[in-house]
Amino acid sequence: MMKRKRSINSIIHDQLLGYASEEDKEQLQLWLDSSPENRENYERMMRETCLADRYREFARVDEERAWQRFQKEHFPVRTMRWGRIGRYAAIFMIPVIGLAVWLWGTYRMDSKPVISEETRIAMIRSEQMGKQKATLVLTNGQQVDLKSAPASSIQDTIVKLLVPPSAKPQAEEDMPVETPVAENNKLSTYDDSEFWMTFEDGTRVHLNYNTTLKYPSHFSSGSRTVYLDGEAYFEVAKDSKRPFRVVTANGVVRQYGTSFNVNTYMAGITKVVLVNGSVSVLPNLGGEYKIKPGELAVLHAATQEVQISEVDIEPYVAWNNGRFVFDNCSLESLMNVISRWYNKEIIFESEDIKKIRFTGDIDRYGSISPILKAIQRVTHLEAEVRGESIVIRK
Repeated sequence: MMKRKRSINSIIHDQLLGYASEEDKEQLQLWLDSSPENRENYERMMRETCLADRYREFARVDEERAWQRFQKEHFPVRTMRWGRIGRYAAIFMIPVIGLAVWLWGTYRMDSKPVISEETRIAMIRSEQMGKQKATLVLTNGQQVDLKSAPASSIQDTIVKLLVPPSAKPQAEEDMPVETPVAENNKLSTYDDSEFWMTFEDGTRVHLNYNTTLKYPSHFSSGSRTVYLDGEAYFEVAKDSKRPFRVVTANGVVRQYGTSFNVNTYMAGITKVVLVNGSVSVLPNLGGEYKIKPGELAVLHAATQEVQISEVDIEPYVAWNNGRFVFDNCSLESLMNVISRWYNKEIIFESEDIKKIRFTGDIDRYGSISPILKAIQRVTHLEAEVRGESIVIRK
């Protein structure tokens, strides 16, 4: 298996959290030894801001307490009432951190997916920032607003809306045919929000901002198919008998169990980055292109061509764990992301500054002020917040 390429920014991030691997530590040491400037900058960052201590304290203490509070409030021992509801409910979402817990037959705590330390922290910080928001439109047209709120205050409403009391879930063997796209549920995030959810098979999906995911109440016995418009990170549960398919306007991504990112923000283009496992990209007009871990596949709708290249995947997937990573990105593209995430209008006082390139690693859940300061240091421009706008000028 091809080793996953990692940027030095990502390694420093993991080092600060205290879970960098031995291989990461060796690579960091080589980077420090390669240049006096590298070592000086690294040591100054640690010395001047006490960054390592503050970062570890935040991750290990504050977040641990927050996670414990969350588990206590939302994963208590359930009564028999949950067993009764579980017979009918297709999916139950706890929007406090965007998790969706599948209820099938009876409620079981061991059905929830394993969550990594990095993802756990990202979930809690996202909720604290108020970013866990989405709208769920059911097949009958009913709409449910999912946002940060105590689960107890919304869980009954969601269960009632999802499945009428008289409904009964079909057994998987009775559903060999895929659900028509028009009969799928539709989950949508806003311009400034994100959402985590988990399907019945254990597959976890993280929706980025301005994203819509259509999915059936139950997967068929032959395949698992969802429809994506926007960006999402998938951690697919292994099932050799049922391929998992992500259908986009430009083509299909197919695999059986792996982690990958799909981005369709740019009209007519689907970008697929594979973290681990294997994935096939299938253009609408035919053909199949397999990619390996650490590779990017770009599908062009107009020509149906698929370009595959080896890349540093961090700029493509870092958002999934709470970071913005930009690699030689235009200032215009960078500020488009910032504009959506912080709900601010961007005003460039001259066109030429839009083309300035930027490389950096930014905390996705921090305030906007440090981000603007970092941009100013790198680009030597001025960035000023004026109400709901950000003005960029020389």
